[in-house]
Amino acid sequence: MSRPDPHNEAAGSRPQLDASASRSQLALRQSHALAHPWDRASEGDDDEGLTLSDLLHIVYKHKWTLIVVAALAVAVAAVNTFLTRPVYRATTVLQIEKPARVMEFQNVNTIDLDALSPDDSVALKTQYELLRSRSLVERVIDEMGLDKTRPGALANAGQRGASAAGAANPAPSSNPVTGFVDRVLAGYRRLSTPSTSDPAVLSREGVIGAFQGALSVDPVVSSRLVRLSVENVDPALAARIANTTAGIFITSNQDRRAESGAYAKNFLEDQIKQVKARLEESERRLNQFAQSKQILTLDEKTNVLNQTFTDYAAALGRAEQERIKAEATYQELKRNPEAVGTMPESRGGAGQSTLSIHKDQKAKLEQEYQTNLRIYKPDFPKMQQLRVQIQEVDSQLKAELNNILAGAKASYEAALSQEAQLRERLGRTRKEVLTGQDNSIDLNLLRREVETNRQLYDGLLQRLKQVGVVSGQAQNTVSIVDPAVPPLFPYKPNLRSNMMGGLAVGLFLGLCLVFLLEYRDDSIKDPADVERVLGVALMGVVPLHRRKRGESEDVAMQVHSDPRSTLAEAYRSVRTALQFATVEGAPRHLLVSSTTRDEGKSTTALALAINFAQMGKPVLLIDADMRNPSVHKLVRLPNETGLSNLLSTDAPVQAFVQATLVPHLSVMTAGPPPPNPVDLLLGPKFHRFLQRASELGYRHVIIDGPPVLGIADAIVLGNHIQEILFVMRHASTHKSNARDALRRLRQAGLYPRGVVFTQVSSRGVSYDYTSYYGYDAPAERPRRSQGAARRDPA
Repeated sequence: MSRPDPHNEAAGSRPQLDASASRSQLALRQSHALAHPWDRASEGDDDEGLTLSDLLHIVYKHKWTLIVVAALAVAVAAVNTFLTRPVYRATTVLQIEKPARVMEFQNVNTIDLDALSPDDSVALKTQYELLRSRSLVERVIDEMGLDKTRPGALANAGQRGASAAGAANPAPSSNPVTGFVDRVLAGYRRLSTPSTSDPAVLSREGVIGAFQGALSVDPVVSSRLVRLSVENVDPALAARIANTTAGIFITSNQDRRAESGAYAKNFLEDQIKQVKARLEESERRLNQFAQSKQILTLDEKTNVLNQTFTDYAAALGRAEQERIKAEATYQELKRNPEAVGTMPESRGGAGQSTLSIHKDQKAKLEQEYQTNLRIYKPDFPKMQQLRVQIQEVDSQLKAELNNILAGAKASYEAALSQEAQLRERLGRTRKEVLTGQDNSIDLNLLRREVETNRQLYDGLLQRLKQVGVVSGQAQNTVSIVDPAVPPLFPYKPNLRSNMMGGLAVGLFLGLCLVFLLEYRDDSIKDPADVERVLGVALMGVVPLHRRKRGESEDVAMQVHSDPRSTLAEAYRSVRTALQFATVEGAPRHLLVSSTTRDEGKSTTALALAINFAQMGKPVLLIDADMRNPSVHKLVRLPNETGLSNLLSTDAPVQAFVQATLVPHLSVMTAGPPPPNPVDLLLGPKFHRFLQRASELGYRHVIIDGPPVLGIADAIVLGNHIQEILFVMRHASTHKSNARDALRRLRQAGLYPRGVVFTQVSSRGVSYDYTSYYGYDAPAERPRRSQGAARRDPA
């Protein structure tokens, strides 16, 4: 909600001040104190996180610092590269292959490590480590004579080492503190001092360490090739060391294979002798045991005793079956003699035939008797004869049944006797088998021992023959593909990589310096910071105007001379924002101030006065900065008389108002500097002067006030005018100073209407002023600035 117009307040509600009112004008307008919606919480620095655009802006702002630091780093890297002694690198390419096997034998272990890993990784890594091994390095050093240490220098190494160890452990001190420090130092010396001080040993270790540091093994990816490289300040010596190392490595590989084959053959021959002796001894013990126990065969499958027991067991089973069958037949016949014909065991024999004949004969006779009984009486001789025949046949039939029963009994008794005999014989055989099993335990132990010794002997003998064949066909698996040649150019230092590294370090240090400078610089660089950090409305953004060569006209006057320029449009947007700042329109009285000097407040005051005058309304511009006046310079008017004369004399206002080249614009300069401007501003004359200006027909009175910090002039003027427009300069006004200035105004009950952000570079913020205001083409109509469009209700 806008404030009431100060001019109307002065004319209506406020009592008329007279000459007798001697109290300070600082007591005026206190009803407005702390009445602004922006509270003191806006003093806090609520900076949001930096975006990528902010970071790019920071880097671009300090681009020359970054470029200079990076250039210095690159120059230092180049100079250091030129001063470094060049190192040459010679490379030998080796090929490590699997051995070509003419014959394949399973379970034959030799020095061929390629057979240990299906993917060859273990074998290849082993070869790489062998190339870096200390033993290979020492062989190369000794063969090439790279170690100049005398051969007899190692004779007293142990004694010297003991003396060095004694020197590293001094006698403890009696003082506890000194003794503790001595023990700590002695422990450090023990950790950092070699175990020997012999120069020959140390020289040897130094030569080996330097050689290993200059030697590098680099496998070629997805191949069985390896690069063996040696670095040295002498290119010819580097090539010679690389070729010698490769040759000695191939020779040592062949020696290891030969030694492995010879060791395997000797070991197998010794083992075969021992196993052969054990085999002969075990066979001898087996034969002696078989003879002592009268064992006829050593084969368990053809053992006579076991076979006899098996036969008796089978015969006993058959005898039991026959005995059971005979017993069943006998008991059945004994119980029911008439069932002889129905038993399957009695069918088909001689007794069965006779019995059947008798039964048939009896049946015929009985049938004949029954037939004749129909004709003859029982006493008839023929009938009697038939009965006699029937009785004879019946007696014969009974005799035959008795014979069959006696035969069945005899068969049963014979089967029972045979079963008893077989059971007795089987029992004796079982005892013999059990005795044989007791003996077979020892026999089997001796047999297994003989068999084990025989298998071991056969395996060792076969292995010996296989090792002999494999050792005969083994060949070298390492070969030289490309021998090393003396390099033409040094390997180190690399000028390009060093300069790139220097550039990277320079960029890093430059960025650190840039962000450090940016961190130390708390100036306001973005128009958004005005509202976000300070909590004051942004009324407009004024772009940076670069003077052309030979241009003498002041920047503010270009608003009048070139109304289609971006500068004029920017101030026009500020004027539009002021017109909609209150319900009554633009303020009748407006004070333009800033934090400190050189922030563009005088230019802003003149440009706004010109913009209001271009609307056809009378405007009065007053230079109230009597300590450092500048308006007369901008409009090129004399400053012999002005505001200081008006406030110190009783002369009329018209005597100090001067016309300008801009229609409807009048200017009152500051006049001669008074001894104390605050005393002049505190009096009632200034307020009466504002009333008199309105009476003279000036629609707008714009006052170019002094800065807020350091002096009290702006506070006094603010209590007279109330409507304040604050000016801040891009990348120049510090946040802390701006907050202090705003705090000082609030303590006096004053709140700025808004802020004008001046001298903003299009590269410093996200504003493109060329196309922003739409003046790319001369025929185009001017458009409002984005800041004004946001605040313009239209």
